[in-house]
Amino acid sequence: MIKIDYEKCCWKDGKCITGCNCGEACTGCVEACPVQAITRKDKIEIDHSICLNCGVCINACKRGALSFE
Repeated sequence: MIKIDYEKCCWKDGKCITGCNCGEACTGCVEACPVQAITRKDKIEIDHSICLNCGVCINACKRGALSFE
C-alpha cells in the first residue's frame, strides 16, 4: 500500500506551497498514476480501492512524500 508523508508533500490547503512557480499546476504523482487513483483536493488523497500499488507515483514525487507502507 502507498502512504503519503504529508510533512514532505508540497500540496497543502489546495495549492503548491514550494514556491516553484508551477502555477498551482503541480506535475508529479497525480499525473503519473496510470489509473487516476490520486487526487489533489485540500491535500493529496489516494483511492486505495483502485490503486495498483505499482509505485509509479513514488518515483514521480520530487519531494519523496510517497512510499510503500
